[in-house]
Formats: sequence, structure tokens, C-alpha cells
Amino acid sequence: MRRSPFSSLLAILLTAALGFYAGKSWSARQTAAGPGPSGPASPAQTPVQARNSERGAIPPAPQPQLQDQEKATISLFQHASPAVVFITSLARQQDFFSLNVSEIPQGAGSGFVWDREGHVVTNFHVVQNADALKVTLSDQSVWDARLVGAAPEKDLAVLKIDAPAAKLTPLPLGSSENLQVGQSVFAIGNPFGFDQSLTT
Repeated sequence: MRRSPFSSLLAILLTAALGFYAGKSWSARQTAAGPGPSGPASPAQTPVQARNSERGAIPPAPQPQLQDQEKATISLFQHASPAVVFITSLARQQDFFSLNVSEIPQGAGSGFVWDREGHVVTNFHVVQNADALKVTLSDQSVWDARLVGAAPEKDLAVLKIDAPAAKLTPLPLGSSENLQVGQSVFAIGNPFGFDQSLTT
């Protein structure tokens, strides 16, 4: 089969264009990499730095040293977060045809371990109208919970789980008498059950 002059010309143009692009790409990579073995050695780049360099992104600003207040906040979070739990409230539903009963999540919230006997404090609205309750500890173990006390007017509720004492880290308690206007307040929560958050 004879090749038309047009197809031959197109093949030549494509080959030239690909060769030009490859040469330009190689030249750009060499320029980004710096001088070769004959020149001064460039510092090794991490994969993230290499990707940012290829994208032409500006280098990140140097990380400042942690301030004393930041160190104190981080220490507070590390000490208190093991006491924070995730609570799921469940509603029981019965299938009309099979009569099987299933538990469906209807709400979630945070709470904290009160003592090593398994008492957990949370908000009343988190557990209100729940047919069953589950508590997830910081080690991701899940425990059945039962409501043992509530003060709806203060939006407080107390749950009980039968977890071993070794798994429970009670939150240290303070006194409101020692608080002063202007002090920092921190709230540690576990709103989605995946990780903990800290709000100032």
C-alpha cells in the first residue's frame, strides 16, 4: 500500500514535535536538578519536595519553633484525650415481613470517662430517646452502655459500661472556685468517631 505524501509529512512533523518536547522536558529536569557530578552536589529532595519543584510551587516557609503556650496546649491534649469517648445512640427497628430487629444509629456525640468503674459523662441530648447505646474508647474498643442517671435540665447524662479498669482513663477534675475570668478554655471532643479534636 502506497503512503500518501500527506501522511509522510504528518509522520515527520509528529516525530520532530515529540523529539523537541522530549529534549525540552529533559533540559527542564536537568535545570531543576542542578549541576551534574562536575558541579556542586545539590541537597537530596524528599518525594514531596520533588513533586512541588516539578509543579513550580514555592518552597514552604521554615517551621517556627513551638511557643511555650503551644507546648502547654499539646501536653494538655495528650494527657486528657485518652479520657474522651465517642457515643452512638441506636434506635431499634423491626422488619415488617421478617420480624427481625435491627439497631440503626440515630445520633452521636462525645463524652468522658468519670472513673475506673466505667461511668461516662455526656450530654443528655446525645442519649435522649435512645433504645441502645455504644461507647467507643480512645483505643477504638466498643462497649455496650446503659443510662444510669440524667439531669435533662442541665443537659447531663451518666452512662455505665462494663470495661476493665485498665482500659479506662478518668479525666482529672478541677474546681470552679479556682477559675478566673480571662483564663483559656479548651474543649476536647470526638465528634465523628475517627479522631479527636481540640477547640480553644
